Amino acid sequence: MSSISMAAGHLPADWQVAQRERTLSFEMGSRQTGQRYRIVLGLPAGAAPKAGYPVLWALDGLASFPIMEAVRAQVPRGDESLAWRKMKQPSDGLIVAIAHASGQPFDVDARALDYTPLTTAKTGDLFSSKHGGADQFLRFITSELRPLLTQHFHINAQQQTLFGFSYGGLFTLHTLSTQPQHFQRYWAASPSLWFGEQQTLKRLPGQLEKIDLSGYPRRVVISVGLDEQYPASFASAEVETKLGVRKMVDNAEQFARLLSGHSSNIDVNFLSLPAHDHHDMLMHGARRVLEFAFAP
Repeated sequence: MSSISMAAGHLPADWQVAQRERTLSFEMGSRQTGQRYRIVLGLPAGAAPKAGYPVLWALDGLASFPIMEAVRAQVPRGDESLAWRKMKQPSDGLIVAIAHASGQPFDVDARALDYTPLTTAKTGDLFSSKHGGADQFLRFITSELRPLLTQHFHINAQQQTLFGFSYGGLFTLHTLSTQPQHFQRYWAASPSLWFGEQQTLKRLPGQLEKIDLSGYPRRVVISVGLDEQYPASFASAEVETKLGVRKMVDNAEQFARLLSGHSSNIDVNFLSLPAHDHHDMLMHGARRVLEFAFAP
């Protein structure tokens, strides 16, 4: 019996499973990570430009993609009014939403393993004991998934954007600071820089001396909600201690400041939003990253 039947009982014969417009999905396993993934593709509306489609790679895909899809549904098509068509709208491109095959919007163990770098320090993770697979996950994207998609889409290799939230934001900044050649634009929403006793932040100055960022300009957004460290009030003393230890705002701001001061080739935008908590930043980033990713 299907999960739909179990949840809803007997249904009218003419009711159908909902299909999203301009969307494809498939599952694939990875030799690099040993995990299995559900890939959701948000297809462009028009033909590829001469340089190819810009690509937005979205982590936690089953959580982030529905927000992105709702935003892109507002892009005018056909015979809409001239006034509407003149409004500022995201350009077109290919969305590659990467999720885990469990179907959970946030698969706690799978994402903790894939999105975090190796560390010998205390992780600080209260929910999962599986960590350290970030480099293997990056190889999955770049050596398995990207070549597969390149067989079927004309992709612009010079306009690739990586979007991640929380642990996904940590993965985004880890990639930027260790192997920046794989993407040209990065959006890290509420990056979990506290992980591993802040090792990604602490290692950044040394990493910036090793990596080459001179090839072409890179655009970076690092966003965080003020309520993640400095709320108007704390729910409990335990929450106050936790937020003080994790220093979400301070860590993100320091990472942005170090990155911005390193090279004129990096356009860094740090956003600290009042009255926004951790999950607000997923909503905020997923709504705005399309314009960031697909604009010329």
